[in-house]
Amino acid sequence: MKTFLPPFIAFFVFGIFVILNAFVHPMHVGDMGGGNLHAFMACFYYCWPLYALCALLTQWIIMVPIWEGRNGDRPAQGKFLVFIYTCIVCLLFAAAIGYCIWDKRSGRWHLIGLVTDMYFIQVVYWVINIFIMILFDGKHEIKDHHEHSEVAAA
Repeated sequence: MKTFLPPFIAFFVFGIFVILNAFVHPMHVGDMGGGNLHAFMACFYYCWPLYALCALLTQWIIMVPIWEGRNGDRPAQGKFLVFIYTCIVCLLFAAAIGYCIWDKRSGRWHLIGLVTDMYFIQVVYWVINIFIMILFDGKHEIKDHHEHSEVAAA
């Protein structure tokens, strides 16, 4: 469930936001690549299956194994560090992608805006994702505590 549910919920939240925005500002294929928030939402609107597949693969191959640690018992401090490192990686990717798609004629403030938008979108996704994984961890710990209590009582 840690592989499927966190990305699904994060995509559901973004999807609701994009769909509601599409009623106010209709999206067209030609809107993609504009280097603004509307262009990013248009990309999500038209390419969400590809993004969802990438999110599921990233969750399954990278995030869940890192989150759980080597023996599946990473402490809370380690999980917090996973979040911090994830934010740093998001900033690096946002800066690299923003620089690649930036039109130099638009000025440096446009680059800063691109990087900020992309970073914010990624961090919100990971905050939702990690929050759901923390809920799973808490549910698992409560279940384990309950099972240990029953064994001790017997």
